[in-house]
Amino acid sequence: MRNIIYVIAAIAVVSSCGLDVDVYDQLTPYNALNTEDDVKTAVTGIYHELRGGGWNAYNCAWGSLLTMQVGCTDECDCNWNWDVQMDFLWKAETADMGIFYNEMMPAVTKATSLIERLKPVKISAPFKRQCTAELRCLRAIWAYDLYDLYGPVTIVSDPGIALDPGAADAWQPERPSVEWYVGFVARELKECQEHLKKASELSSSEYGRMTKGIAQMYLLKLFLHEAGQEMHYRSGNKDKAKIWWERVDSITSVMQRENQYSLQKDYMSIWSPSNQRTSEVIFPVPNFPVGGLGNVFLAHALPADYVSRDGVPLTRWGGFLVPWDFYDSYDPKDKRRNALLASYWNGRKVVDLRKEYVGKPGAVPMKYQENPNTTGQWDASEYVIDRYAEVILARAEALNELYGPVDEAKQLLHSIRSRAFDNYEGSGYQKEIDAIGDKDVFRDIILAERGWEFCWEGMRRPDLIRHGKLISNARERGKVMAEEKHILYAIPQSAIYENPNIKNNSGF
Repeated sequence: MRNIIYVIAAIAVVSSCGLDVDVYDQLTPYNALNTEDDVKTAVTGIYHELRGGGWNAYNCAWGSLLTMQVGCTDECDCNWNWDVQMDFLWKAETADMGIFYNEMMPAVTKATSLIERLKPVKISAPFKRQCTAELRCLRAIWAYDLYDLYGPVTIVSDPGIALDPGAADAWQPERPSVEWYVGFVARELKECQEHLKKASELSSSEYGRMTKGIAQMYLLKLFLHEAGQEMHYRSGNKDKAKIWWERVDSITSVMQRENQYSLQKDYMSIWSPSNQRTSEVIFPVPNFPVGGLGNVFLAHALPADYVSRDGVPLTRWGGFLVPWDFYDSYDPKDKRRNALLASYWNGRKVVDLRKEYVGKPGAVPMKYQENPNTTGQWDASEYVIDRYAEVILARAEALNELYGPVDEAKQLLHSIRSRAFDNYEGSGYQKEIDAIGDKDVFRDIILAERGWEFCWEGMRRPDLIRHGKLISNARERGKVMAEEKHILYAIPQSAIYENPNIKNNSGF
């Protein structure tokens, strides 16, 4: 576990743990934390781990959480060399599949270290509790996402290891049990909520900090994950799965009652640069048109000859694609399909991507829209990690698993579909849902709806896994190398060389 103690690259702030000033400083583990300003700087440095320099981790480049969650699914194609991921060919030695692991494992350690270092600091008790809760929430989020991608991993939750380079170098643990890992993540996400602000309580300068809603959202993700694991990959014990579905039911009910979030009336407005900080977004990452601090999704997606009708100077690499089979699965009247470009303006004519394309065929995902506040590849649009539509559809899914397609589950689905279709009330689209009486049919409808609702938002891989369909879906698409072992990515071989007590996931 060498290099487990890192310099914290921190962004100095002017308001409580704020995220909106790009002045840099450094703190080492041996610098004293004496004042609130010291703590603000250190905490914001931990937040910076969400950016990964603007490229990986929680943005959208190769090796990011997003691309790890879409790259092996039916909603993804790419004009770059992503075939190892798309064709289920990865191994422990595949460096790109270990980027997230190698970035976020030390991030967890940094959070653990700072949580401990805050304890003796003589500052306002409420402020300390809030900052500690934010750090615990961030750590739990990263721990969960690592777990979802790689299974239980050897995160550093012990401050004695995090703060002692000698102990860190000698620390070579075996991988923890699923029970310990799930318990740790759940406990952290539950306990931190007491001292996290609700979304409605954040000032404008605090936007982007951890909130109670984000902690609840990740508890929901954990519960969904475990329900799917019990249903399809562990015991197959319906009673065990039921416990997790009941927890999904409970947490979504709480989030509904607290009324912190609501659906936007217009689907595309969620990502509009003129409509940032919407009521639907639960977990945003604010961005700035500055190198390393911007949203680079459009740069990755737009065709090289795309021309902005508004004169915005956009970087265009033409990589991200949505296969036509997935695009064509949308109902032609579904307005959500408008987020996928089947044609575009090249300055001379409208290019029909079904007939004219360079590289692979497919539509262009463009939920993020042209933003005048853009510098090169760096877009100021906030990056959306999670939003309230997930809560609604998760609740509908849980109710169906517990009770079948009851009226409440159908009404929840209607609330999502009514935004996607004009004149939905009384339409055939509504009647189709109302007529469903079979649990299995409704389950399949929910999965399909999540695909259309969350295309290229990083939900598809966990959704397919939870429904036991990642591998079968891949094989239906001709991915003959897809096997059950590909439910998880491989632990990077470099980590195993460093700690030979780590056993890789089965099959790797």
